[in-house]
Order: sequence, then structure tokens, then C-alpha cells
Amino acid sequence: MTLDGLGPLVPARFRSDTPVVPVVRLSGIIGAVTRWRPGLTLASQAKVLDKAFGVRNARAVALLINSPGGSPAQSHLIFKRIRELAAEKKLPVLAFVEDVGASGGYMLSCAADEIFADPFSV
Repeated sequence: MTLDGLGPLVPARFRSDTPVVPVVRLSGIIGAVTRWRPGLTLASQAKVLDKAFGVRNARAVALLINSPGGSPAQSHLIFKRIRELAAEKKLPVLAFVEDVGASGGYMLSCAADEIFADPFSV
């Protein structure tokens, strides 16, 4: 008995022929802002990035960036971690700048192999 004709009936997450692209949202000020309103730091994003790059059958990882920037050190640490994981897993990284990708937000988008931005993004 062959299962070739059942492909469309099997949910996409169980098929290996369906492209998978995990998405990581990097939104907000980079660096520690306040205790109740934390910003983006390597410590807060490490698990998210590890999980995204660890997705089985992933063809790429997408970064949705909406950040005015902030801490140069934290921007660089997150940038380096993205590049390390991309090299380790041999996955391309795609950055999508939403409203703002300024300063450190731009540095995060530069961690990608390709950057996509609306003409009206800052």
C-alpha cells in the first residue's frame, strides 16, 4: 500500500516537503530599560534564537525588526549570536524591517543575509 496520494491530507507540520521558516520578533528598545519594561538583551533573546534556529526542516530564519536602537553592546551581542547560529546551522537569515530599524535595530538587521524594508520604514 502506497501513501503517495495522502500528502495533502497530512497536516503541513508533519510533512517534510513544506518549507518551514521560524520567525523571531525583535521589537522595542535594545538594552535594559526598567525592571517592569525590559528591553531587548542577549539574555532575553538567547532562548528564542536557539529555538528558532533549532526548528527541524527550517529553510531559513526570519527576523521581524521594529526597534529604534539602544545599547550598542547589546545590539552587537545579539548580532553576533544570530551570525553564530546561522553559521552553525547553515541557515540563511532574512530581516524584515517594519516601522523602525534605526541605530541598533539596523545593526540587528545587518545580521541577516538579506534585508527587506518598506520604502517608508525608518
